[in-house]
Amino acid sequence: MDKNKFDDMLEAKLKQEYEINELEKEKTWKAIEDQLDFVKPKKKKSRWIGFAATVAAAVLLAIGLLNTTPGYALVDKVKEWFAPEKEVEIPIEGTEEEGTASLNDSFEHGYVIYVDEERYKMEKHEDYDIITTKEPLPEQYPEVFMKIIRKKEQSVEETISQLEAEHGFTFEQTDYPIDSQTARTLDGNNWDSVINRYYVIPDEDGGSYIFHQRYFLEAEEGHGVRLSEMMKNFEIVEEE
Repeated sequence: MDKNKFDDMLEAKLKQEYEINELEKEKTWKAIEDQLDFVKPKKKKSRWIGFAATVAAAVLLAIGLLNTTPGYALVDKVKEWFAPEKEVEIPIEGTEEEGTASLNDSFEHGYVIYVDEERYKMEKHEDYDIITTKEPLPEQYPEVFMKIIRKKEQSVEETISQLEAEHGFTFEQTDYPIDSQTARTLDGNNWDSVINRYYVIPDEDGGSYIFHQRYFLEAEEGHGVRLSEMMKNFEIVEEE
């Protein structure tokens, strides 16, 4: 075969292969993005999240996308899902306070949550977990905590009915700090009057979660806000 014809044929072939590869890269990238969107936390199980991240990285590496801008963006996106720490902004009395929250897991109760460990600690119990102040408050102050209780065999409706019967209040819908049913009690109008706030959400498997916050009136714009901000970083990640 004439060398010039051979060169032309080779060039055409290589060009065709390059175009096919680029098209396949785009298809693969789209498929990975769709898969990762499908398995984001709070909707799917944690082991599927890890599986998707592993597959995404492996495929990106194989097709040469891992070291590209989209590749880095995807890896960063995956890391952000369950980063050991994350920066948070907390609206305290009209200002945005910056801080760091640390990942705490409770796989036995099917979730993870980011906790402000500068001020609080998380303790695990058989039937519930509790986030309390890192250092005990002085004796004159009422206790401050947020309990997270899972009712695996009790629906949201059943849990709400039980709490309403026990405490005599009525739940209502809210979207702050998360989409939930909520109720509140206040035992007076003094600085140390105790506030109890309840939130109820579904657990994705027919059960429910109760968030029980307790703080006092003077701390509503402090501890109350901080506990609610931690709730925003609650994710259901139960393992099968």
